[in-house]
Amino acid sequence: MKFRLLLYIIHRKLKKAATANDRFKSFIQSKKLSITIKTGDSRLGRRYTFENGKISSTSGIAKECDAAMVWRDANTAFEVMSSGNEEASVAALTEQKLQIEGSFKEFMWFSRALDIMMGKA
Repeated sequence: MKFRLLLYIIHRKLKKAATANDRFKSFIQSKKLSITIKTGDSRLGRRYTFENGKISSTSGIAKECDAAMVWRDANTAFEVMSSGNEEASVAALTEQKLQIEGSFKEFMWFSRALDIMMGKA
């Protein structure tokens, strides 16, 4: 439940930043990308779609996406993502609690977008 709520909050923050944050608006303006954040068993997840400055999102697992963040389980995903600690994310990757599917380049773009949205970049 916490993981699902976190994914929804990310969606709301992305939508708000797309209208209120000039730097973020500029960053996403010409991007066309879909990314999914989900659990390894594909029971929980959300797809985020960026298309020419617009952001949409759907709950559930989308089969078609450019990249996916696949977490071992919802609790691990929630703990790492809500911590705001980049080292925790790197540790999750190295410990195989997090895997990236699809285009690593697009995943890195999404990570940068999140950093800009949160004012970290």
